[in-house]
Amino acid sequence: IIDNAKNNNLKVCLLWFASWKNGESSYAPMWVKKDTKRFFRVKTKDGRAIETISPFCESAKIADAKAFAAMMKHVKAYDKDQTVILMQPENEVGMFQDIDYNPMALELYKKQVPTELMSYLIKNKASLDEYIKMAWAKNNFKIEGTWTTIFGDTPESKAFFTTWQYATYINFVAKSGREQYNLPMMVNAWIVQKPEDLPGVYPNGGPVSRVMDIWKAAAPAIDIQSPDIYLPNFKEIVAMYHRANNPLLIPESKAEVGRAYYAYGQHDAICFSPFGIEDASDDFLFKKGYAVLSEVQHLIKKYQGTGKMQAVLKEGNEQAPELTFGDYKLKVNYEKSDEPCFGIIIQTGDEEFTVIGMNLKIFFESNKKVEIGHIGQVWEGRYENEQWIPSRLMNGDETWHNAVTRVFGRTYKSSVDLSDEEKKQGNPNAYSPETKKVITTPGVYKVMTYRR
Repeated sequence: IIDNAKNNNLKVCLLWFASWKNGESSYAPMWVKKDTKRFFRVKTKDGRAIETISPFCESAKIADAKAFAAMMKHVKAYDKDQTVILMQPENEVGMFQDIDYNPMALELYKKQVPTELMSYLIKNKASLDEYIKMAWAKNNFKIEGTWTTIFGDTPESKAFFTTWQYATYINFVAKSGREQYNLPMMVNAWIVQKPEDLPGVYPNGGPVSRVMDIWKAAAPAIDIQSPDIYLPNFKEIVAMYHRANNPLLIPESKAEVGRAYYAYGQHDAICFSPFGIEDASDDFLFKKGYAVLSEVQHLIKKYQGTGKMQAVLKEGNEQAPELTFGDYKLKVNYEKSDEPCFGIIIQTGDEEFTVIGMNLKIFFESNKKVEIGHIGQVWEGRYENEQWIPSRLMNGDETWHNAVTRVFGRTYKSSVDLSDEEKKQGNPNAYSPETKKVITTPGVYKVMTYRR
């Protein structure tokens, strides 16, 4: 893995499937799977042991940490060029039930809430996730007591208890690894699928947005909690995970390039990794969209965290938002109902904007009532080695006499003829009289503005 990545000028996050992957223990070695006494499993309410190592199993935790530390020691010795830059211990952890019914776990559930967790909750009370805050509030924000005293005898209380156990287990593993090679560590979440889902419908104990605060308190050796996103409400989900103490890193997602633009442009993401990216090799829009991101990555890195970069992404039939950049107000319209519409807008100067995207109309207005905002010029072009190469000045007809920036994107004519059925139906992707498909991909535009 390291050699291939280095040969292709790539960096690597290594995933460690040891105790758990996707809520089960299918990747554990055979000597662990066979020894169910030493490495005991989660038990159901009726006493049946399932194929998931219990997060209360001390022997499993110690064995996992020992193996992880040995692997980290090997990576440090082998990877002199630091191709590996991030580690993920375990994968989408959690159990598909409300609590582990092992007698040991049930006895611990009767104990006091750990001091470390209560101290964190008290210190961060104002910024806690509403899911935790509401459960705590129902019991009058008590500051000491058992899990049921603090959070009630509820599904939430059992979930918080289970989360604490998973997080402290994985923190122990991560800390052991960092003692050998101090790389950043992340965990990923099989996220809540529906707001009404109770813990256990999704893997209970994993770093879902509802319990991120518990993970922060329990696992200081973990730097980032990350969502795996296959649901359609991408924008809502990334907003849950991008927090002041948690940068946005997306280790799994649908291979939709607009999602990458939105994550980088709106939430200063440090990674967007679509699942099975090798399968996107035939997706022309995806490939060209990533190529344009590569063109402008120097701009994205420069303007992350400055407040001068925002993004838009059409989901469903929603209307585009209004964006504010200093003295300017931008009204964005989505141009197409049947194609992706997305883009990144960066204010690169007091009177200059760079727009990267496709199928958008952007109106530039002044935020001041005594002024009117105008577009002076719009250039279409590209970046080569971080240098701007203009290719076309958009004239009056293309900007409605400088009333709007029309982000057409770059278009490519496909070599594949339309089918007879597509011709008969007037396929919306058929723009050419030669009945070839035209594929729109993101473009890059510079907009010069002025106010009077």
